Amino acid sequence: MTLLRAGYRTMLASYFITSGVKAVRHPAPLAELAEPLAEKVVPFVKRYAPAEVAAYVPEDPKTLVRLNGALQIAGGLALASGRGRRVGALLLAGSLIPSTLAKYPFWSQSGDEAAASRSHFAKNVSLLGGVLLASRDTEGKPGIAWRAQAGGHAIAKSTNKATKKLTHSGAGDKLAKQASDFGGAVGGAASDVASRTSDLAGAAVAGGVALLGAAEVATRGTRKNARKQFKVAQVAAVKQAKQAQVVAVKQARQAQAAAVQQAAAARVRLAEQAKEAQKLAAQRAEENRVAAAAAAKQAKKDAKKRSSRVAKAKAAAEVAGAAKVVKAKKADKHIERGEN
Repeated sequence: MTLLRAGYRTMLASYFITSGVKAVRHPAPLAELAEPLAEKVVPFVKRYAPAEVAAYVPEDPKTLVRLNGALQIAGGLALASGRGRRVGALLLAGSLIPSTLAKYPFWSQSGDEAAASRSHFAKNVSLLGGVLLASRDTEGKPGIAWRAQAGGHAIAKSTNKATKKLTHSGAGDKLAKQASDFGGAVGGAASDVASRTSDLAGAAVAGGVALLGAAEVATRGTRKNARKQFKVAQVAAVKQAKQAQVVAVKQARQAQAAAVQQAAAARVRLAEQAKEAQKLAAQRAEENRVAAAAAAKQAKKDAKKRSSRVAKAKAAAEVAGAAKVVKAKKADKHIERGEN
């Protein structure tokens, strides 16, 4: 895609570069065509432009042709090289309008000359559309408002992922929820700023359209005033949109920094809670070990007592048995004596 864009920019800029070189080197033929337009435009510019600017506006048609050619060369080189391509395309659009009006005034001609001028005029209008389209080409990259909104959502998503990885126990759920809510709030703020930007521009344009609609039934002077007010509204809308975009970018950066700080604080808190949990587990394990050792000692003592009791019982049983045997023997002896 980059090679294709470079190719079409170079092809589009080639016409303007060759035309600009021709105008700078040989301005005389073009100066004759530009003289009627210069006689109308130069006094108008000097009348309404500030004195500091009006003093530098040239009146010589050749100088004007050379300046226009220099603009075409500079804009063409910027567009072809890709360095300042969008500004270069705007320069080409600005230089193409006066040169087209001066070269091809088909409305004041007739016959074949008018037909040829009309064809060239249409060709230049097509070129004007091409350079205007190139001035809006961002090479597939989104605008500032979209970046702010997407940045807010990305911050919320990354914060949510980071907190999920950090939380391994129930104690960290609250911190993770707070970080996730904070990231969502950031995304919402960026989205609100972007929507306000588009609303401001739309409101300004709608107001200008309403002014023009009301001016349709008014006098010619009222129409001019309405057009001026419409232009003022457009300029104000562009300024407000730029300010809103700057605010959106600042808020997105601040929100990103705050989200990073929030995540770092969450990590510290989770680490502290993990250490405390480890200490508590170690204490409980030590207590259990001590209790188990005491129980083992008690069990040994109880076993010794039981074994001594059993030994005493056995000795008593043996003594009783021996006594019975002795008594039996004595009884037998008495019996034997009685029989004899």
